Amino acid sequence: MRLLPAAAVLVWLGIMAFFAGVVAPAAFSTLDREAAGRFVGAVFPRYYALGAALGALALAGLGVRFVLGPRRPWDALALVLVGVMLAATLYAWLVVLPAAHAAREALRQSVSAPGAISTEAQAFARLHRLSGVLNGTAMLAGVLVLAAVGLRR
Repeated sequence: MRLLPAAAVLVWLGIMAFFAGVVAPAAFSTLDREAAGRFVGAVFPRYYALGAALGALALAGLGVRFVLGPRRPWDALALVLVGVMLAATLYAWLVVLPAAHAAREALRQSVSAPGAISTEAQAFARLHRLSGVLNGTAMLAGVLVLAAVGLRR
């Protein structure tokens, strides 16, 4: 049970880094923008579901360790940080992703003047930025979790 939370967070961070650093850039550099957007949009639900499962596993492991083992200040910190990771992931998956899909569909169906930025494009850009912030927050919290778990040793 000692290594389970750190392993879950480490795998989760690896998946996030691989998606952000390899999968998404490869999709947008090899496919046309529309196809790359559809591909990434199809991957995101699985990406978030896997992150949520790993987060629940890490949270459960930390919770058991917190309840049963000797408590140190960084144990509570790790628990809170995994909670932040999980909350950011769930919000991105269940709230932002559906709104981004709707905004992208509205953008696809809209007709705007050449050179003009439509409200649909602005809405999608805002949701895309929010998704990036949430994923960045989860990644930073994950690195801090690993540091906190490492302090426990």
